[in-house]
Amino acid sequence: MQGGAKARLVIADSHEIVREGIAARLENSCPIEVVGQAADGYSTIKACRQTTPDLLLMDLCLTRPTGIETLTKLRYTLPDMGIVVLSSDAKVADAFTVLGLGAIGFMPKQAKGADFVNAIRAAVSGYTSMPSDYIAEFVSLRRNVSRTGNSYGLSPRELEVLEACASGQRTKEVAERFNISVRTVETHRNAIYRKTDCHDLQELYRTLQTG
Repeated sequence: MQGGAKARLVIADSHEIVREGIAARLENSCPIEVVGQAADGYSTIKACRQTTPDLLLMDLCLTRPTGIETLTKLRYTLPDMGIVVLSSDAKVADAFTVLGLGAIGFMPKQAKGADFVNAIRAAVSGYTSMPSDYIAEFVSLRRNVSRTGNSYGLSPRELEVLEACASGQRTKEVAERFNISVRTVETHRNAIYRKTDCHDLQELYRTLQTG
């Protein structure tokens, strides 16, 4: 943040005691200010639109709407807001999905307090973060992209977009990297789904992992 200003953060989790505990720890350990809290998808979207925070720390298990739907809506309405996703049943496939949809971080809800602090500090600086033991699977996935992707007849640009998504880059970052529009990135992604007969990033992850 410029001039030493604190990053503005919204915390979204269905349990108030969890929100309060995370807020207290992060405000004491990170250059952030908690400007809003929310218990479901609708109130998360409302809080973010009203406060326009720099960061959102969001539980993937939100309801009304779901965490994935909330993430997708907010990526379009507030594209510059960083989103860190928590999951109580964390899987690498979930990390691949949310990072591909534009989240800047992913971590298990059972992580230590220090891990929360490190993830938020990374997000404040604009860096992507996820558990270290997931990185090896991400590397393996990227190695499979060209080999498996070619068997589906993906174009060179589609392979580039797929590899960028597999590395955790957000849609906006992919667009900037290849000097194309966000809409064009989405077009390539939809073409990848069609050619691989997958319906979403999580299904695509499983296909590439086993291909």
